[in-house]
Amino acid sequence: MQIDADAQPNGRVKSMTGFGRGRHAAGDVELTSEIKTVNHRFLDISLRLPKVYNCFEPRIRRLIGDRIHRGKVDVLVTRVGGRSGLMDVTLDTDLALSYYGCLSKLRESLGLEGTITVSDMLTLKEIVVPTEKEEAVEEEWPLVEASLKNALDALDQMRLAEGAALWRNIEEMLTAIRKTAEDVAPLVSQVAVAAKERLEKRVRDLTGGMDLDEDRLLQEVALIADRSDVPEELIRLDSHIGQFLSFGEGGSPMGRKLDFLLQELNREVNTVGSKSASTDIAGRVVSIKAELEKIREQTQNIE
Repeated sequence: MQIDADAQPNGRVKSMTGFGRGRHAAGDVELTSEIKTVNHRFLDISLRLPKVYNCFEPRIRRLIGDRIHRGKVDVLVTRVGGRSGLMDVTLDTDLALSYYGCLSKLRESLGLEGTITVSDMLTLKEIVVPTEKEEAVEEEWPLVEASLKNALDALDQMRLAEGAALWRNIEEMLTAIRKTAEDVAPLVSQVAVAAKERLEKRVRDLTGGMDLDEDRLLQEVALIADRSDVPEELIRLDSHIGQFLSFGEGGSPMGRKLDFLLQELNREVNTVGSKSASTDIAGRVVSIKAELEKIREQTQNIE
């Protein structure tokens, strides 16, 4: 799968979901590696290897960890080909003689008929013992490494393609949030005007049309305006959006940074909502929170 470079953020954002397969062969041996990744808060690697390759587990984990930083990773390595070059078979003659002597005594003691055969002896444990040739197994590490790297390359292609699509969608939602936040600022100034009119009407209704103390009225309106003023929150909201977008330039891993920034964005939006004395502002706050929830769902799949 080829990825259009123009479609990628500069830092190449990666999704945590993907699949890659790699093959590598030498002589009569072929190695196939399959790597599947899904969402996970931390890096969790599960390996399924041929028993003879268990000695490679630490190296495989390092190889995976160098390329993947977060997610649940399932790795399957399969080997096709002869194993004679990897195994030695040893015969424990002393143990076989001991077994034979015991079976002979048992036969005589119980008066059993028949003879003790090779087949009988092979059913007994540890007479014939297969052992791995460590040097021969070690010689196959380059095959294992090559197949894993091929699988990781294929996995990266899929994760980058999905990551690019996710980030484009997140950028669109952040742009929408920024536009909605810009619409809030002029509404804040209208809150004070509306509050003054409501307060004047209420006082006149209660006093039967008496003259108002304009200075006192202005003080009350100023207090209402101060409680409803949210310029600092809007400035911080815009700053957090700018930081969020800048992380796309750095690329993955960045999922945890995005989680933190989303908390900060929600905090500022909640403050704007709590200070709001306007249904117009409250409606825009609800719209922003809905977009932030969509972004949160998307970032759960970004490494």
